[in-house]
Amino acid sequence: MYRDRFENLFRVAKKITASLNIGDILEIIRDETKTTVPHAQEACLILLDPAAPDYTRPLHCTVKRDQVNCHMCKRGKEIVQRSLVEPLIFQCAFDAKDLGPIAVEGCRESICEIALPIFDKDEPLAVLNVVAQPGFILDDRDLTLLKDLAELATNTIINARKHSTMAREKLTLERILGHISTFVPETVRRIVEKNPDAPALEKTEVDVSILFLDMADYTSISEAFTREKVNFIIEKYFSSFLDVIYSFKGDVNETAGDGLMAVFLGQEEENALNAANAALAIRRRTKEINEELEGMFYPITVNMGLNSGIASVGMSRFAGASGTRMTFTASGHVTNLASRFASAAINGDILVGPETAGRVRSKIMLFDRGPMTFKNVKEKVHVYSLVPPIEEF
Repeated sequence: MYRDRFENLFRVAKKITASLNIGDILEIIRDETKTTVPHAQEACLILLDPAAPDYTRPLHCTVKRDQVNCHMCKRGKEIVQRSLVEPLIFQCAFDAKDLGPIAVEGCRESICEIALPIFDKDEPLAVLNVVAQPGFILDDRDLTLLKDLAELATNTIINARKHSTMAREKLTLERILGHISTFVPETVRRIVEKNPDAPALEKTEVDVSILFLDMADYTSISEAFTREKVNFIIEKYFSSFLDVIYSFKGDVNETAGDGLMAVFLGQEEENALNAANAALAIRRRTKEINEELEGMFYPITVNMGLNSGIASVGMSRFAGASGTRMTFTASGHVTNLASRFASAAINGDILVGPETAGRVRSKIMLFDRGPMTFKNVKEKVHVYSLVPPIEEF
């Protein structure tokens, strides 16, 4: 008997391992019942799990290929329904209406039909229903081998359900992360991808160049146009600005209705040049969009401030009664000055601090504006303006 069981399962296993399709595997298991029990007239694997469409296609009927899952002729059978409330149901050959558990004595020698339910804990998933040919019965050997096939089908369905659940959860998570990722600075993503288990997000002292951008007259624009038109203006310009910043290896880490903050990392001269070139490119792009939208909207003026030096870069945590919020930013005096420069700039100017000016003056023209006073800054700061190439005038 043990040899028969081994050979039976080994034969089926060789067939199902050649397929990765759960529907094909279940049909192989069902069809193999006729090989296991040569005197079986019918063999049906009736899927009852409501979630079955999530992990497998409908199984084709072995008799009528246009029918699936035996909904038409098998699912409503009394023996199938009874099997869902009793562990094992059979039908005796001498009385087609006599249904009862296999343990009932006196019918064991005349079983012509059997229904073996498949459960995941208490949840019914399927029923393996086998009918013997007229004049034949299902003996103890047949029942044991059919139980093995039913157990194999049980494991297959349960594993498919678990994989389907995990796949759906993974897809949901990916969708959620896809939406969230638009709010996460590229710098954070790179840090997390580099070391997902323990990303280095604590604040460290790093040399950076900080660019602040402010859209002038935002309040007037908001009052003059509808919300839809204001959103269009903001998205039109800022989408272009984001492309420019990313192209110069910058990262936008804070946005507001009328402005944004970008951080440029790298070697001292590199981050300053990237930030300065990004600012000049934003000014050019603003002019191009103004010309594109001429006659439809007021021309936009974008003022910018740029500063370089050592800043504290990393996560800032804000704990409150409702929980903890985290934001990735560059903080400190360098950042504060860049913000002050942007607030002081007018008519599309790009004001830069002395450190930035010293790093870029060999490659970009500067206009010396002299010492300037800024709010909440004790001493005057020597400020410069970025001068675009002569062909832009």
